Amino acid sequence: MPVVLIEDNKTDVFLVREAIQEHGLCVGLRVIEDGERALAFLEALERDGGARAPRLFVLDLNLPRRSGTEVLACIRRSSKCAAVPVIVATSSGLETDRTESLSLGATAYFRKPAGYQAFLEIGGLMRRLLAGFGRSLTGTPQGA
Repeated sequence: MPVVLIEDNKTDVFLVREAIQEHGLCVGLRVIEDGERALAFLEALERDGGARAPRLFVLDLNLPRRSGTEVLACIRRSSKCAAVPVIVATSSGLETDRTESLSLGATAYFRKPAGYQAFLEIGGLMRRLLAGFGRSLTGTPQGA
C-alpha cells in the first residue's frame, strides 16, 4: 500500500509529490481529496481482510466534508492503521490544533510554510518516519 495523502488543495498535493521526488523516496502516493472519502477508505480497508495498511498518512486538518481531526481519530481506532505514522500537515499555526493533533495520536505535526524549499522539507520528515516504520525507501516500491 502506498503513502496516503489526504489533502484537498491541488497545490499542496503537487508540493508533496515534489518533496517525495526531491528526497528520492520510492513510494506510491494515493491522494484522497476530502474527509468523508478518507473515512470511506478506512472503512473499506477494515472490511477487506487481505488489504494492507498504508506505509504512512499525510493528513491536512482543514478538509471539506469531515475534519482532519475526525479522520485522525478514525485512523487511530483502526485495527489495521493504528500503528501507521501520521504526519498532520496544515497551514494552522494554532497551538490548540497542534496539541489536539498530537493528543489524538499524530506522529508529527508539519506546519505548511509559504516557501517552496521549506515545504519540500516534508519529504525529509516522510523519509525519517518511513525508515522508522521498517520499510525500504529506495529501489522498487514495496506494496505500491
